[in-house]
Amino acid sequence: MTFQPRSQSPDEFPAEVSYQGVESAIVVFHPAATRVRTARPVPSGTGFGAAPAAAGSEVAAALSRQLAAQRRLCDALEAIADGLPDDLDAQQTLHVARSIGSGIRRAHRFEEDTVFPLLERSRDASPELFATLQRLHFEHWEDESFGDELAEKLIDYVRTRAAEQRGGKVPQAASQRRGRGAFGIVAAEPNGSAKNPAAEALGYMLRGFFEGLRRHIAFEEEHLVPLLAKMG
Repeated sequence: MTFQPRSQSPDEFPAEVSYQGVESAIVVFHPAATRVRTARPVPSGTGFGAAPAAAGSEVAAALSRQLAAQRRLCDALEAIADGLPDDLDAQQTLHVARSIGSGIRRAHRFEEDTVFPLLERSRDASPELFATLQRLHFEHWEDESFGDELAEKLIDYVRTRAAEQRGGKVPQAASQRRGRGAFGIVAAEPNGSAKNPAAEALGYMLRGFFEGLRRHIAFEEEHLVPLLAKMG
């Protein structure tokens, strides 16, 4: 279940969100029970809509920018995962969490309103291409749903940690515990990481999201961008 914002033209897309150098962020958290969610329509056999008037090369460049922005989001999420459980910038984490939904949906609207219709009506269009676009559409839906849940879990984790720190229940940043792994290699592991189920679960969730999104991005960079560029 996902939000379905009004379709935007390429000129209406807001500036990309920066995930670096954030000094502060104000987060308004809306519990899932209070949000209105609507299912996204499934494309019919006739396609994704009317093809835009933009040239293929222009759309390819715009798609590359959108994919680059999603890669930066993945990098920011990976940095959060690497910082769990104790080495975490709370304000940066809240900012990134709030940015997940808007960033992902902005990219997906552009692809489904501009990229997919243009490809569907290109000279390279085929049943296989349309099946691929439908698969990407459903991946968008899954990523948005997963992203909503991840954002909520990130915000909840930061708030819980802040409450525990105020109550003196969270230990100071732990030292590194060293152990000998395979082949006698000495490995460092954050002390207490195995004793924090919430951090482990959140880290697993983070990696599942950004690794899946990176695979999606790589596919579109390898297949969709060249097809658009060929259209001139």
